[in-house]
This record gives sequence, C-alpha cells and structure tokens, in this order.
Amino acid sequence: MDINFDDIKKEFDALKAVKDIKEEACEIGCETAEDEESGFIETIQKYMLAPVRCGIYFSRLDIKVIGLMIDEDVQVRERKRMLRDILRSITSKEGFAAFIDAVDATAKQKIAVYDELAQNFPHSAKIFEGKKEAYEKFRKVLDKILQNFEEVEQA
Repeated sequence: MDINFDDIKKEFDALKAVKDIKEEACEIGCETAEDEESGFIETIQKYMLAPVRCGIYFSRLDIKVIGLMIDEDVQVRERKRMLRDILRSITSKEGFAAFIDAVDATAKQKIAVYDELAQNFPHSAKIFEGKKEAYEKFRKVLDKILQNFEEVEQA
C-alpha cells in the first residue's frame, strides 16, 4: 500500500483553512452580545466556575458554604448544578445582594491567601495581582446584575 503524504497534507491544510475561517467569523460576530443575551444564572456560572475569568477557584465546599450563608442548603454534587440551585432559589433583590455578600466574603478569604503568598514570594506577586484584578471584574459583573435584577413574584 502506497501512501501519498502530499495529498494528505493538502487535505489537512484545506480542513485547517476551513476551521480558521469559522473561528474568525465567530470572533467577529459572536462576542458582542454574549453576556447580555444569556440569563444571569448562566453569566454567573460562566464567571464563577472558571478561575481564569474570576481569579478564584470556588470548590464544592465553597459553594456549599455560600449557600448556607444565604440559608440555602444545597446537595453536594457538580459545582454547576449546585450554583444553579442556589441561584434559582433567589427571588428578591435583597436575596441576590446576600448572595453577592457571601461570594465576596469567600473571595476575600482566598484573596487574603493570595496576599500572603505574594508577600512571602515576591516574584509571584504579578500572578496574584492578575487574579485579584479578574475578581474585581467579576465583582463588577455581579453589581451590574444586581442593578438589573427583577424580583420574582411569590405565588
């Protein structure tokens, strides 16, 4: 069996070109209204479950504690489902403000650890500053959601 590598390379290059075109089209057209179109639960999940977006890793235990801080006891399971259950239980602006306070308290504990590590290991301070900046961006997203929060009527 004779394999012609030139043909395989041409096919690979053609597939790669098609993929690059699709990615470019998405970069141009997909990013603009992404946050505004998704609901607040999806937006919070997108930030809170990705440490690269919010600067902090929220473990299952952290999410459980956040729920308990706002009097919502959630079952320990996948982080996304736990967070969704907590957010679905929030029906008032005050409840959402309490959620933000609980997230902020948990985040401040973790940021205190970042500050201690940055103090003990000065060369890593840049890394931790980036994480703190990412959390501040996430905090602004939460504040924006709070401003636009519409209360759910209790039946």
